[in-house]
Amino acid sequence: MISHQVLNLLNGKNFASFATIMPNGYPQVTPIWIDYDDNHDLLVNTALGRTKDKNTVINDKVSLSVFSMANPYESASIMGNVIDKTTEGADHHFNKLSKKYLNLDKYPISKPDETRVILKIRPKKIIYFSIPLSTYV
Repeated sequence: MISHQVLNLLNGKNFASFATIMPNGYPQVTPIWIDYDDNHDLLVNTALGRTKDKNTVINDKVSLSVFSMANPYESASIMGNVIDKTTEGADHHFNKLSKKYLNLDKYPISKPDETRVILKIRPKKIIYFSIPLSTYV
């Protein structure tokens, strides 16, 4: 179960850092837009064949870190597994994220030869951290 504090972070216009494991064992981290579904599984939208997609074929273990753009001392670290991948509805989902993060109805730099895919992540462990910004200002 995801707490309301973490859901607030995910609902906000906050970027996440998404970590996957490369075939050589080193982590690969990418800044991403983040979303979740009705079951509170996290949704990451990428393109088929990108590093994020290829790494999760080899190893489904991933981590995310998201922090508040309004207060960077409020954050959540989430570890989990990619439990599903689908191209169904992925273009629509990407445009939904474009609306959230760019206030544009459609992502402006789509590549016609690219196939979007949604990675569904089931959280296993969530660590939430918050210190009021006023503590530091």
